[in-house]
Amino acid sequence: MKKITMSVLATSALLWGMGCSSTNTDTANTNSPTETVAAADSATAASTDMATGATTTQPLDSTSFPIMAASSDMFEILSSNEAQKKAVHPEVKKFAEQMIADHTKTSTELKSIAGSKSILLPATPLPMHQRMLAPLSTKSGKDFDEAYMKAQELAHRLTVALFETAARNETDPELKAFAQKNLPALKMHLEHAKKTEELVD
Repeated sequence: MKKITMSVLATSALLWGMGCSSTNTDTANTNSPTETVAAADSATAASTDMATGATTTQPLDSTSFPIMAASSDMFEILSSNEAQKKAVHPEVKKFAEQMIADHTKTSTELKSIAGSKSILLPATPLPMHQRMLAPLSTKSGKDFDEAYMKAQELAHRLTVALFETAARNETDPELKAFAQKNLPALKMHLEHAKKTEELVD
């Protein structure tokens, strides 16, 4: 199972990296918002296909970094709201509280940047994040704590990879600065997730 998880992680990081190599906000971009989100998700969806091991080399749309970052924030907030209601371990509840506060802050900042560049962010998480959220609704007690923390570790590994690539390669100065500024906190979240997961295993 560990090998499968790491394979999913590697594929996702690669696909997200491809999408962060450049950001073009030129009005000549004719992709509709729906097409933009669909293009981004068509690539990331392959990373979760553990049954077939399918992958894709389809490039992501040029606005994929803010779209995926926004979806990641939504996943963090929604899953952590669920944890506030269902978690039983006090450290899991504490972790969830921090995730809600930190990712609400980054979400607000990203919406402001996107609005100034006419980038339409998704109103709901991308299907990849929706698939990560779905199992949490059926869990309770210690099983929920374990599932939530495993999802948090994986989600933060993916998000760190996304932000690392954007911090290096993003061509839009404001988005690049956003990635660089928030990357250290995301790395701290990942380490916190690992430690908290060990407590509930």
